[in-house]
This record gives sequence, structure tokens and C-alpha cells, in this order.
Amino acid sequence: MLPDDSNRAGRAVRVFRIPSSAGTCLILEQEGRHYDLSHGLDRAHRGDLLELITGGGLGRVLDPSTFSRRRQVPEPERVLTPLEPRQVGKILAISRSPRDLFVANAPTDSRPWFTNRSPASLVASGSTLRGPNAEDGEHPDGSVMLHEIFLAAVIARRARGLELAEALDCVAGFMAASDITRRSLDGRPRSPWFGDSPEGTLTIGPAFTPRAALDLGDLVVRAQRRREDHSEPTLTRCCARFGEEVALAVTALSRAAILHPGDLVLVPTAVALGVLAAGDEVHCSIDGIGELSTLIPGRSRLRRQA
Repeated sequence: MLPDDSNRAGRAVRVFRIPSSAGTCLILEQEGRHYDLSHGLDRAHRGDLLELITGGGLGRVLDPSTFSRRRQVPEPERVLTPLEPRQVGKILAISRSPRDLFVANAPTDSRPWFTNRSPASLVASGSTLRGPNAEDGEHPDGSVMLHEIFLAAVIARRARGLELAEALDCVAGFMAASDITRRSLDGRPRSPWFGDSPEGTLTIGPAFTPRAALDLGDLVVRAQRRREDHSEPTLTRCCARFGEEVALAVTALSRAAILHPGDLVLVPTAVALGVLAAGDEVHCSIDGIGELSTLIPGRSRLRRQA
């Protein structure tokens, strides 16, 4: 486990999606206690976070006055991606500082500054990386697997051509995103343009934190790599005034594409572990959201997958 602020974690308001006998269900964490959100939700939607967001039920389930009617449950042991991958439309990743887009008066050609990831790349925390790799991190074509942490903003409503002041109102909440992408030696994604998907895996979660419950003015991001049973030093960054970065990113992307409920906007945190090799275990966290882990499979397993 990465070091964390236990006091802050105890105040967290988070929603987990977990497997259940009925398929999936949503679990609410409030003040360190966990509640089953199935009560009061339609049976068909008891594990549907997107329906909770777009149907206007999110505020209702977060109302403390409703907690007495909810069943308290143990802390989840296994979590799924908070949003089902099939519900996610676009996954738009800003490739440089959102502030630079406005300072440089970026042209309407979107290709140099963002990529569109495939929802098929989404996995939950604790997953093993899919796809080829090599023992030293290089592929036969000379590309490598690079790591980066994003803050994933979940879009709540259709948006196009937003003004900066209204951008955050289009965001329902946030998840952490640990991105492991295949890139060429010059650092560019192998398929970098809009409409194509860079090859790699995007670990999201472990929970959804509503926008009002996450302090974007004091965001703490951590990352650590474990290699051959050795844990490297933890990288830590305190992101002050990060709400401006989120608003800038959402505004810029709304002017390049129409945003829809369930779309994800990935905002860079400037925390990354660099080139990864087979056998590496990646751990990263964002305070108030939680920790993600991803395993890069070893060489023998990769040969069996080929």
C-alpha cells in the first residue's frame, strides 16, 4: 500500500461497483462506513453508476438523511471499474498542459494535443496488463510501454463549445486513471490521432468520487513501482488549484468534440513512472479517490499469450 493521509481517507465519499449474486451493485462509502445502494434503486439499475448520475439520483443517495434506510456492509474486497466499459463513449486524453492550449491559441486541428482511447482498454484495479511486452520493456518494433497517471473526469451531460466558467458543472465526479501505453521511441503514441486508440491498458477506479467531495485545490498524487520484490521510492506530487486544469481540459475538448454522459476526460497530473518492464507492479493513488494497482506480466506468461 502507498502511504496515505488516513484522516483524509476517513472523510472520503466514494462509490464502488462490486460483483454480487445479482450481477453488480453499488456501494457507498461515507465517513469510513459502507452502505448498499441497492435500496431505493431500480433492480435493473442497482449496479449502474451512469444511470445514477444521469437520472438525478446521485444527490439523493449522498444525502445523509437517507443513510438510516440503507444496509451497512463490510468494506469491499474486490472492485470493478466504477463505470462499465460498454457505457463509456469517448476517453479523451490531453497530451500536454491544458493551460498551454489556451496560451498558445491552439488551432482547430486537434491531432497534436489529445488522443481518443478505446473503452476496450479499461480494466479494474488489480488487473494484469493485456497485450505484448518484452523483458526489457521494448517491443520488436522498438516501441516501449510508458506509464502516466491521470485524473479522470466523468462527464455528466451533453456539452459542446463550453465556456470556462461552466465546464466544471458538466463533471459528475472523478476516478483515478493509471495509463500504460505503447509508444514509439520519440514518446508519441503508436496511434496518436483522434478516432484511433493508442495501444495499451487504462486502469480506472478504484471508486467514483463525486465532484463536490473531492478537493481539487489540494490534490495529492502518488506512484510507486515494485520490481523483483523491491519497492522503489514513492513519487509524490501535490497539485494545487487543479480545478483550473480540469476546467481548461473540459472546455478545450468540448470545442473539439461533443461530450456526452459517460465520456471520460483524462487530465495529466505530471506523475509518471516512465518505461515499464515485464514483472513490474505499478501502484498509484489520488487522495480522496483511492489506490490502483496493475501488474505487467512476466516473460514466460507473455510467450504463452503470443
